Amino acid sequence: MAVYRLQTTFYRDSTLPADGMTITPHFDVGGLGPPDIQALCDDLATALEAWDNLTGQLVVKAYDAQGTPPVYPVGETTRNIGLAPATSSVRETAVCLSFFAGQNRPRNRGRLFIPTVITGVTVAASRPTAAIQQKVADLVPIFTNLGGTNVDWCVYSRLDNVARSVTNWWVDNAWDTVRSRGLRPTARLEGTTDEA
Repeated sequence: MAVYRLQTTFYRDSTLPADGMTITPHFDVGGLGPPDIQALCDDLATALEAWDNLTGQLVVKAYDAQGTPPVYPVGETTRNIGLAPATSSVRETAVCLSFFAGQNRPRNRGRLFIPTVITGVTVAASRPTAAIQQKVADLVPIFTNLGGTNVDWCVYSRLDNVARSVTNWWVDNAWDTVRSRGLRPTARLEGTTDEA
């Protein structure tokens, strides 16, 4: 068993590394070596380009999730280098793809917070529409079918060093907030107080 974290970063509004929006699905890879891990990065990037009609920079890096630090990428794919289309949505808003393996309990469950701006919709309602939920749900077959029969989308627990294949998933009709996805400030308004 080898478990790889495919760190996937989407860029909108800026190509600064700190402004990327990242998701980190894990995959249990049976017997694949570095050339095949590179192919896994390429395949995920291609699938996400089709899912997103991607026009912005996308970076997929594979890391050995069980490796001893420091862990360096063993595969990397970059598409649309230098492109970061402007968005009109709040970058911190996300829809959560929740999943578990076997039983919905700690160490068997995981979540991916999918940035709303990459789904091609704007946040204009108090809840995600069914269409937005479906767009996020469309990631499930991408992750499930990636790499063939010897690659499984999984929940990886570092605590017990076990990878468990995902069996169930859901997408709620509630927004989530990932504050770290906001753009870095470029200007500041400040002052001092003056008590008269």
